[in-house]
Formats: sequence, structure tokens, C-alpha cells
Amino acid sequence: MNGSVINVLANVNQIQSILPHLPHDNATIGVFFKQCFKYKSFYMLGNVRPNMVMVTLRDLIKTQLYKHLNVTIHH
Repeated sequence: MNGSVINVLANVNQIQSILPHLPHDNATIGVFFKQCFKYKSFYMLGNVRPNMVMVTLRDLIKTQLYKHLNVTIHH
């Protein structure tokens, strides 16, 4: 190994539960945000995994903050 090495403390159990990703979990969608449609450039951009968005949505709709909105998930 060449170059510098940096040790980072990490929770091994958390890393083990995340890796490896299964092929159907690896799909990503590009998301691009603009502050206003009249601007040509993007304010923020990145990739999201649809599976993780659904997992997060299922967790959010159980919280008090979102219960009054009556969010439903359609597959």
C-alpha cells in the first residue's frame, strides 16, 4: 500500500448490516434540484437509491410529525 493511511472509528455491526449491497439495492436515480426554473444550473444534485427512499418513507410516516398528513404508499 502506498500513501497515507487514516484510521476512522466505525461501528462494525452497522457496516456489516449495510454491506454488501444486493444487485436490486444498488440501483440509483439522479436527482437534480434547481432554485428556480429560469436558472440553467442546478442548486444541488446527487444520486439516491429508491429502495432507501422507500425504507425512510415507511419510517417517517410512523412519526407524529407525518401521521396527520395521512400519507399512503402505492406500489
